[in-house]
Amino acid sequence: MEKHDLADYVRILARGKNASRNMTLDEAYFTMSNMLQGNYRPEQLGAIFMLMRVLEEDSNEIAGFAKAIEEAFPADLNVDLIWPSYAGKRRQPFWCFLSALLLTQMGYRILFHGTVAHTEGRMYLHQVFDYFGLPQVSRDMLFDSTATADNSNSLAYLPCSELNPVLQQWLLLKSVLGVRSPINSVLKTISASGVANVQGVFHPNYKALHRDAARVLQHDAIIIKGEGGEFEVNPERACAVHYCLAGELGEWTIDNDRSLFDDKPEGVENGHLAAFWQGTLESEYAYQAVIKTAALALCSIKKSSDYDAALDECARAWECRNQQQLMA
Repeated sequence: MEKHDLADYVRILARGKNASRNMTLDEAYFTMSNMLQGNYRPEQLGAIFMLMRVLEEDSNEIAGFAKAIEEAFPADLNVDLIWPSYAGKRRQPFWCFLSALLLTQMGYRILFHGTVAHTEGRMYLHQVFDYFGLPQVSRDMLFDSTATADNSNSLAYLPCSELNPVLQQWLLLKSVLGVRSPINSVLKTISASGVANVQGVFHPNYKALHRDAARVLQHDAIIIKGEGGEFEVNPERACAVHYCLAGELGEWTIDNDRSLFDDKPEGVENGHLAAFWQGTLESEYAYQAVIKTAALALCSIKKSSDYDAALDECARAWECRNQQQLMA
């Protein structure tokens, strides 16, 4: 039997306690490029994903995988920020959705990408877009210059399956493998050429991994441990911010004013988002979540770590937002 193209790459990860190692950037890129083209056996897919988990994937592996997936984006994608959403929400609404909406009213174009709903009891971002009748785009639309130039689509959602159908299939492998595969981290890392992104993680130790992968990919990115694993500031907790901006790595901390907000809405209902945007719901928790998240995203867009200036700009924009734009 002829040796498979990926056999040596599985071997890199599987040679035993002393001989196994992480893949290099080029090795990871080759592996993911082949898998995206369907050139793999199911046994190889499971082995690669799980061995990477055991060895603990490093920034070169994440970057190599992301680099291969990113080739699905057009080279001149007309957006200002790419925003991944894969965790879903189970305690609070998607306040970060309002952060993105605010940024579009400030003149920026935001492209979300994410997964379909797959865990009971969680709200996923595509459901928010459905609720408000906002566009979900196809990969073909990304390559359509007339569609991407349309200002009415300054806020849009791209299902990850549009980049490649296998990506959504791989995300659902947790029910088979028992644990999440590295593809969860990889998809949060991807961005189009020259477009900044933001990333929310659930486990704090992943922030440095994502930042280092951004450095390898020469991306501008801001990474936080967000509410529920999404890119959203939780005002009840101090927020450690990791960044890679204009080639500079660093971090800062956003202090929390208090550890408990009495006016925090309960549940993930999208009606809370509409009510807060329109001014019929008052909540200091929601205000801080929206404005602080928007300010971090603006820092990524501007490739600047001047958070205080970004916070002031977003606060002013909130006061004069078009409250009629968001109608359920």
